[in-house]
Amino acid sequence: MSSATDPIPLAGERTLVWFVAALSAATSIMYVLAGWRSGDLRFVAGAIGPALVALLGVTSVRIGKGRLLPILLVASAVIVIENQLLGIEDIANTSAIPLAIIAVAGAFFVPGRWVAAYTAGYAGALFVSRYQWSHNDTELLQATIAAASVAIGALLVAWVRRGFDEREQRFQSLFQTAPVSMWQEDFSQVGAQIAALTDSGIGDLVEYFNSNPEEVRRLAALVRVKEVNDAALALTEAPGRDVLIGRFSMDTFSRGALESFIPQFMAIADDRESVSTELNGGLTVTGRPIEAILVWSAPRVDGALDLGNVTVAIVDITRQREVERELHGLLNTKDQLVATISHEIRTPLTAVVGIAEELRDPRSAIDEAEREELLGIIAEQSLEVSRIVEDLLVVARSDAGNLVVDPQPIKLGEEALKVMATIGRDIPIEIESDTTVVADPQRVRQILRNLVSNAKRYGGPKIRVVVGQEGTRSVVEVRDNGDSLPPAGRAVVFEPYGRSDKGENSVVSVGLGLTVSRRLARHMGGDLTYDHDGHEAIFALTLATAPRPVPAV
Repeated sequence: MSSATDPIPLAGERTLVWFVAALSAATSIMYVLAGWRSGDLRFVAGAIGPALVALLGVTSVRIGKGRLLPILLVASAVIVIENQLLGIEDIANTSAIPLAIIAVAGAFFVPGRWVAAYTAGYAGALFVSRYQWSHNDTELLQATIAAASVAIGALLVAWVRRGFDEREQRFQSLFQTAPVSMWQEDFSQVGAQIAALTDSGIGDLVEYFNSNPEEVRRLAALVRVKEVNDAALALTEAPGRDVLIGRFSMDTFSRGALESFIPQFMAIADDRESVSTELNGGLTVTGRPIEAILVWSAPRVDGALDLGNVTVAIVDITRQREVERELHGLLNTKDQLVATISHEIRTPLTAVVGIAEELRDPRSAIDEAEREELLGIIAEQSLEVSRIVEDLLVVARSDAGNLVVDPQPIKLGEEALKVMATIGRDIPIEIESDTTVVADPQRVRQILRNLVSNAKRYGGPKIRVVVGQEGTRSVVEVRDNGDSLPPAGRAVVFEPYGRSDKGENSVVSVGLGLTVSRRLARHMGGDLTYDHDGHEAIFALTLATAPRPVPAV
């Protein structure tokens, strides 16, 4: 970045060089015409200097320099030298005017550290040029006044330029170091096109743009990016500014980007200085989706929008949107939790309350056998409620990081038999290999109860349990002849309160049981997985086999 004493190149400086070159060429032609009419060859010779200045100006622009100060200094030198060589006093007196103009104008383009030297040198040269003809008091006074006037004018212009540079540098510093993505853009051609659309009789531009996305694409491609800051490079993941500066490519607009242009176009049509809109579905240079808030702002100059100097700020809200979606998901999960608990607990509680009321009614005629059966149902349903509560506690403790297990050597087959004795007496169990594992027996039984209950509710009618070993790990499988879950269902079946489509017209709510079971299995160093071999659905609990004790010598 340039220092406060270095002038910032002006956007129109190249145009000024063209103007000086054209003026010099016209002056050269006037010298030739004057020489032709008067027959004085000195005028023809005088055409050489302005012609050289014109040639220098054109060459400077062509080679990409286009700096005005060197052209002005050469023009001044040409005027002074020609005044000396031609010796035409009238022309020398007249040339004081362009010399003064060049002196003052050139001060605007001189680096700050050279302003004093430039002003003193130019004022001195002008003094000498004016005082060379007759050394009388009048000429001395005229030369002094001319030099002083030029010095004052040059210093004033340099002071104005310094203030301009400081403001420009402050703006550039704020622009480049802004923490949000900043773009300087030119909407001039877009403004002309929107005016043409309005003049053609299109009343509702919003409807027109929404119905003609290709028109939006065409207008967006007319926008020219003039500058971007470092935050813009980071947001778009662009390798360099050259990728972003210039006109937008019509082929790179995403649907979200095109939609964000419509409010910007409408701000131009409605003569508004600013507008904000959302950029949804935008893409970075690397193709990563982004979501952002876009603020479009155009300065007002002489009562009209300056569409050539539009500033666009883009605030990345991709992460905020992700958090919002996560929070929305948590709210949905909470609702699902309430619904799941209500559903899971209502059924056993309804049975318990109903039977208890029946037993308490002195008018009911219940024999002893029926009473024993009803009490058994109450006990069984109460245990079901207890298991549901236990599952909820496991989830809560797991989320809080306070889940505790008590690992110890146990026989996996024996634990499976205990579970089957209570809730699955009619379910066959095959113990192919009953090895010892290191696990919490209470948690293992909890997992197996959940798997058997899940198979009874949502699996096929034929259920069986298989205990065996796979390599260095022991496994107990709860199998049923139900249909296979689709890939999407397999992804969510272990999620809390997840729902999985089991068929075209069947939706299965899997509640907390499978979630709890997988968390417990992994907390004990094992895992719980789902598979389907084409005939049976298989929920497999795998646990590490306990190391064999080393025999005593």
